[in-house]
Amino acid sequence: MTNANSVALIQIEYLFATWTSFFQYLDLVCREIQSIWRFTMSFTHTGITEQVLAYRAPDPPVKEFEPPKDRAFFADPEKKTLLAAAKQVRHLTPYIGTELVGIQLSQLSDAQKDELALLVAERGVVFFREQGLTLDQQHDFITHYGIQDRDPNQQDPRHVTIIGRDNDIRAYGDMSGEYHSDHSHEANPPAYTMLRMVRTPEFGGDTIFTSQTALFDKLSPTFQKLFEGLHGVHSSEHTFVNSINGGYNPFRPPQRREHPLVRTHPVTKLKSLFYNPMFLIHIAELKGQESIHALSFLREHLHAADDLTVRWKWEPGSVAFWDNRVVAHRALPGGYDTSLREGKRTAIFGEKPFFDPSGETLTQRIERLRGDATKAETVKLHFNTASGETND
Repeated sequence: MTNANSVALIQIEYLFATWTSFFQYLDLVCREIQSIWRFTMSFTHTGITEQVLAYRAPDPPVKEFEPPKDRAFFADPEKKTLLAAAKQVRHLTPYIGTELVGIQLSQLSDAQKDELALLVAERGVVFFREQGLTLDQQHDFITHYGIQDRDPNQQDPRHVTIIGRDNDIRAYGDMSGEYHSDHSHEANPPAYTMLRMVRTPEFGGDTIFTSQTALFDKLSPTFQKLFEGLHGVHSSEHTFVNSINGGYNPFRPPQRREHPLVRTHPVTKLKSLFYNPMFLIHIAELKGQESIHALSFLREHLHAADDLTVRWKWEPGSVAFWDNRVVAHRALPGGYDTSLREGKRTAIFGEKPFFDPSGETLTQRIERLRGDATKAETVKLHFNTASGETND
């Protein structure tokens, strides 16, 4: 090879490396822009129209109050009467989701209902199939756990009717497919929440539930310490505007409220993220760009949490009973006949979110209980391959 050819080859290799580096950098920039775009998309609204300016919500905001004591505090820690009534107890994933087979919710005793509250607090969401629960029975069931909550857009004072959606979840301003916990902008966001499906399509319309306890646990200790001192600003202003422009009549005005970004569960004492991409617009202690990037990271952390998630396939008569305080969820719209999906959701008010620094992460709890066989239910759920076997 001549010197000229060698020089030309070196120049080509240099140009290739330079352009490769440039495109890698461009790819990173595009990813960052896309991430920030997704974050800001959650808070777009459809415009301050004449309808919005003229609308007056009939009811005032709900003031902060102290709800009744969580029914899980009254439960047998081993949940003997509840679990004995089940034909099978299926833990659907290590971190979240248990199905109780062969139980009729309408037939549970008060003691079994209390034990169910404890199971939901521990596992995030508990599922049932083939339930004969009527609407009146569902209302009675949820009021065992506390004071019934009402969604700001809820037409019937006792329940929300959940319908099928075929929205373009990638369209500007569309939030129908976004992760959320229900109306976290309230002073007392919901705690125990029940969704009973009346009718469902053969396929489509599944719901995904993700453990925010596990989400916090999977952060590095550095990020955990950082987030523990922060407060999220939750707002319903954009959803209020979109609701009016969509033809609805929200009965409470929009609200903006701060809650801890990391909260402590009152029953389990475990630390959990309290992140809600549908309503959390800012982190109070951070500057603008700092907050945008922090919330963008949290959204990416949530959407990448397949290992901390359970996906529930609905059937008519199926019920999900979850803890809105520590679980984020999202329905999967599109691809089915939306007229075939209808459910009834009921919930109770929870406590005002709080952070207790003496609480534990999930990993800390597991490590503390590892040597105590009588208290190691969490260990058995998370370390069921201790013999050396692996699950692929």
